[in-house]
Amino acid sequence: MPKLRYALLGPPNVGKSSLFYALTGIYVKTANYPGTTIEVHRGLLRRGDIEIVDLPGVLHPDNPTDLDEKIALREALEGDYDGVVVVAAPHAFKEALALARTVARSKPVIFVYNMYDVAPLSIPAEELSRKLSMPVVYTSAAKRLGLDKLVDLMRRGPPPSRPGEAADFEVPASYAIRGRIFSSTPLAAATLILMGLGTLLLLLAAMEGVTPLGEIPYAAMPLWDRLSEAVADYIKAAVPNEVLASFLADGVWNAASTLVSISIYVLTALSLVVFYEESGLIGLLTSRLERALAKLGVPPRGVVCLLVGASCNVPAVASARVLWGSDNRKITALLAPYMPCAARLAIFTAVASAALANTPYLIPLAVFLPYAVAFLAVFAASKLYQLGLGVRLAPSGEVPPAPLLMPNLRIYAVKIAVELREFLRKVGLLLFLTVLAIWPLTSFGPSGFTGDASSSYLALLGRYLEPLFRPMGIPWNVVAGLLAGWIFKELVLGIMAGTGALQTLSSLPLPSVLAALVFMAFYSACIATLSSLYRTVGLRLTAISAAVQLALAYLFAYAVYLAASSV
Repeated sequence: MPKLRYALLGPPNVGKSSLFYALTGIYVKTANYPGTTIEVHRGLLRRGDIEIVDLPGVLHPDNPTDLDEKIALREALEGDYDGVVVVAAPHAFKEALALARTVARSKPVIFVYNMYDVAPLSIPAEELSRKLSMPVVYTSAAKRLGLDKLVDLMRRGPPPSRPGEAADFEVPASYAIRGRIFSSTPLAAATLILMGLGTLLLLLAAMEGVTPLGEIPYAAMPLWDRLSEAVADYIKAAVPNEVLASFLADGVWNAASTLVSISIYVLTALSLVVFYEESGLIGLLTSRLERALAKLGVPPRGVVCLLVGASCNVPAVASARVLWGSDNRKITALLAPYMPCAARLAIFTAVASAALANTPYLIPLAVFLPYAVAFLAVFAASKLYQLGLGVRLAPSGEVPPAPLLMPNLRIYAVKIAVELREFLRKVGLLLFLTVLAIWPLTSFGPSGFTGDASSSYLALLGRYLEPLFRPMGIPWNVVAGLLAGWIFKELVLGIMAGTGALQTLSSLPLPSVLAALVFMAFYSACIATLSSLYRTVGLRLTAISAAVQLALAYLFAYAVYLAASSV
């Protein structure tokens, strides 16, 4: 049992989490703060005698506005702690100082000036300690400097603090100039767009083998798909019982293979997004754009996460968890499923090619249309969530951009490992069981086991729901494929091929084809995304999101059908 407990507190972007992981390593427990979906990290020093609790960032200690801030301040001031470590940095010294004065009225405080190697102060730590009337330590979490002195202070226990005199220190000119250059509005906007597109292209190339110049045969997902198919074929050949072979290959192995492929996606996307956050790049680029992006309904620091969603929605939602601000995380996670992923691009291409084989010049337009409508749906959904849920994207403006730094590789790897571990712990089993549950729906029908998807229970359910889509002229076999997409988007084309939907498409009128494509774009997140969304925003908001997404997809699809019919 630890003898001492400390809370770790500070403004956003001061390297607080880096300091936390530098002190504790990978042995971290993550749990939601009671009654919320906000995570609090708890870790032990290597000797196990001190527990450290990493609280969310606080920017407005005198008047907290974000739920993160309110919870962090309440926990720091009222929680059972032997002291509070308040972390400052060159770009957020005054904000951290104000926070330290607030906390010092209730708890002993150790004031840590992090990133000291980036912008050294002219005043020694001992003199600053006398001025502030609290212990002061200069550290660099990235280079592991000053950590021993901080741990020694924590073990000895800080003396009772009292708010000291005001202390203002100028940031070194070289740092300030660099911050102004990288956060200038034109350069920030251009860099943010290029970074987002570059992230998307990198993910598509590395994971799917898709590049503007052609396909890469040795990308992660094609290689894994070939291996997965070989294992499934081996199982079917080795097991003589047809039903058992199908259960093991199409059920159990397919569920395990799906979990592995999603985990690879999450790991890759987390590696990129965490790097952007830890290096300070995303903070610098969005600091001048926050007000404009917030007016458009786009979470400023969630832009890159949303662009990641164009590759796969699951890592887009998962990576939103590293963003500061409860409302920022919620809106980013809720909007991520509206971004058409790579699997949906494959669906658009296959559906458009099958339906418009006689008018091939319309295929590029048909593939582009769902993306354009999904883009509009993002803004519509954002406004709905803000109005209906009371979530607001008022620009933080005062959030100081961090300096550009190369993250410490060890801390960077630990942070990614912890996030991936939590994803698998909370989502992995649910995802496995849900994908497994699709097997009886596609392999059995009223007459028993069947190898024909058109006679399965899933096809029967598609026929039952067909009247809802009849106003747009969408047939039952297309509906059955969409039902499979609720589990996993990669299943859609297989079900559509098995039920004859791809052959049916060529006989549909153009308005029905366009309506189907638009509906497919964002009618539902797959179960993997919904599981990740549940972990991020809770059951209530996940259910609301699913309902809103379905309703908007139907409305936009019907509007496209009416518009195309009138031409």
